[in-house]
Amino acid sequence: MLRPPDHPPCPAGRPWARVLAALAGVCALAAAVAGGGPAAAEVAGAAGQSAGSALPVSLTILNVSPDYLTAKHPVVVSGTVTNTSDSPLTGLKVQLRSSHSALTSRDALQMYADSTTVADSPVIGTAVPLTATLAPKATADFSVKLKPAQAGLTSFGVYPLAAEVVGQDGAALIAERTFLPYWPGKARQNPKRQDISWIWPLIGRPDRSACGGLLSNRLAASLTPHGRLGRLLAAGRDYAARTHLTWAVDPELLSSAALMTKPYHSGGTPSCGGRTSRPASQAAAAWLAAARSALASEPGLLTPYADVDAAALIHRGLNADLATAISFGRASAGQALAPRQASGSGSAATSSTGDKPGNGPDIPGGGRLDSRLAWPAGGIASFSVISALGADGIRTVVLNSSVMRPPDTVNYTPSAVSSTPSGVGPRMRVLVSDSTISQILGQANVASTSAGAAFSVRQRVLAETAMIAAEQPDLARSLVIAPPRRWDPPPQLAADLLASTSSAPWLRPVSLAKLAATAPNAGQATRHLRQVTSGDELQRGLLRQVRQLGTQAALLQSILVQKNPDLVAARLGTESSAWRGGGRRAATAASLVRQVSGYVSSQLRAVQVIGPQRVTLGGLSGTLPVSIANRLPVAVRVQLVVSAPSGGRIDVKLPARDVTVAAHTDQTLKLRVRAAGVGSTTIQLALAAPGGARLPAAEVTLTVQATHFGTLALYIIGIALAVFLLASVRRALRRGRGDQSATAGAGAPDGPGEPGGADNVGANRSDDDPSAEDPDEYASAPGRTDGG
Repeated sequence: MLRPPDHPPCPAGRPWARVLAALAGVCALAAAVAGGGPAAAEVAGAAGQSAGSALPVSLTILNVSPDYLTAKHPVVVSGTVTNTSDSPLTGLKVQLRSSHSALTSRDALQMYADSTTVADSPVIGTAVPLTATLAPKATADFSVKLKPAQAGLTSFGVYPLAAEVVGQDGAALIAERTFLPYWPGKARQNPKRQDISWIWPLIGRPDRSACGGLLSNRLAASLTPHGRLGRLLAAGRDYAARTHLTWAVDPELLSSAALMTKPYHSGGTPSCGGRTSRPASQAAAAWLAAARSALASEPGLLTPYADVDAAALIHRGLNADLATAISFGRASAGQALAPRQASGSGSAATSSTGDKPGNGPDIPGGGRLDSRLAWPAGGIASFSVISALGADGIRTVVLNSSVMRPPDTVNYTPSAVSSTPSGVGPRMRVLVSDSTISQILGQANVASTSAGAAFSVRQRVLAETAMIAAEQPDLARSLVIAPPRRWDPPPQLAADLLASTSSAPWLRPVSLAKLAATAPNAGQATRHLRQVTSGDELQRGLLRQVRQLGTQAALLQSILVQKNPDLVAARLGTESSAWRGGGRRAATAASLVRQVSGYVSSQLRAVQVIGPQRVTLGGLSGTLPVSIANRLPVAVRVQLVVSAPSGGRIDVKLPARDVTVAAHTDQTLKLRVRAAGVGSTTIQLALAAPGGARLPAAEVTLTVQATHFGTLALYIIGIALAVFLLASVRRALRRGRGDQSATAGAGAPDGPGEPGGADNVGANRSDDDPSAEDPDEYASAPGRTDGG
């Protein structure tokens, strides 16, 4: 049978009702045990079972069809009986139990479900025999019809209903309880219809990798028709028009599904190695197409990207991360659902920092995802959270009724529409989801819920709605039902819930947006926001690591010429509400933080400065070659930073602007260096982002040696050149004078007795006389030879 919620569903302010109901239950229990009969046998059997005795049979109710009884149509209760003993059983019968008196409150519903009160008795004419002999461990089906005349009901309300197994001796062996709403069908007896609005969550677990793919491939199975998200989407789509449900969509899920419609990667190391290539997923493509169609016909609310834990972020001062998640979520959803009509909000990469959310991206077909409507995790938000959401453009918030309680004087479930101060402008509109129904839905899980338990959930939810209407049948109110965010109900339960609540005559399905626009009415009550926080929020230690990761990720983004949206997605995934509650979830979140941190570190280390260890200048100034190596697949923009000793010993002239380095290239820079004097000086070279923040890559230490070699060389060359020029001029002048003397001797008349003068010239040549000319100062120079 359905277990009780963790928290009593009794509305605040009604302690007297709870006490009276408890006393009534105790008195009825005592009277039943004292008086004997089937009720006493059932109680005694339950007591014996709790003491450790084993019952010979088990009983499960699988269906009540239709869901409620009317004055003209019977219901059929069906289920199974199993012989759990080692002996055959004979003469077993199944009969129904009910009452002419309706249950009086939602507290009474819980008490009856918990078997803490006896409010029913056998219905005459409903006993149906089972098979003649039920073998050990065998199971037999039963089906019992309950006619309106047998029930004897007269007024609208919720009545107890049970099926019990009666032994051959007439003793009740076991009973299974459920509820039976009754609709009289007479106008004067019918209650006013209550508006009901469903929030239908399509929210997954973040799985985006900073490398541009998925960290795992588990989403592929969930998107199939038999997977969790496939079943939720199918059920919601089939009943969306009838129930006017409101989709609650995580942009991360839409973005990941869109990624899988093309060949993609999964897994891998933080440095993007070892990834698995996967073909395009047909299941993802079909799911995304169905989601587009569903969102085009019915409105939806858009969670921040990765459904980040808004309350935890605000309580830890990470408001900027929430703003980023909202704006980035808008852009991502627009790209996934309507790539060519994304309402001008830009791409996810360009709107990932600081954009204010608005109405949300337009969806083909006229639908709209409203990013002004927020649904905090758990439906819990303090005043500081409300104020921060208001500052981010949120106008309506869905909160759990446990934090928005009515005054003590209200002894019924008031309308779900309320408001609270926002702290930043007009009052925040609040839609209050019913905490009791949310807890009941949370108990239905595909991994642990049997078919009988799934039926109990369905019938209990319907009974709760009928009881709300019966509390004040003449007062029209509203009700919001919000399942758990990552709800995984058993097959068919989701569709059955939507079918039963959309067809119940005391309910009228409306959308959440229409409910939010409802004018104040008599069914509303002033609710007060309780200043409470959830113990399931993301842990302080995790968010401290997330803050450090954000700083490093911002540094990496600041050097990229084109920002990396995959890094934004992966970082926001570490802040998801999916990791609430500690334990294994917190461990998963910590692992994600390490994964993204490893990626950021590897990316930052891939941009380095490269230079020689020692440079000798040909004097006091010169050129220093330095390279910036970019091993990333994208271009970066950085600054070169030089750290030199104080005192002006050396001056390095840096590039006037940031340096852009293309992907997988080295950019070489020539720096002008001037030393104040001869000697060696050690300087450090490093890289920084355009804003000045240092990159974590190791600094390069470089020794610069300044010398006088350049000046001395000029002096030597100048002196040598001057000596050479002087010597050349002197020689030229002397040779010039020798040529003039020779010319004068040749022109004089020949002496007597010396005809022709030839012998005289040949006998007395001054050139043959070494004393006729000064010694040649270059005679001993290398390469000098004698003779003509």
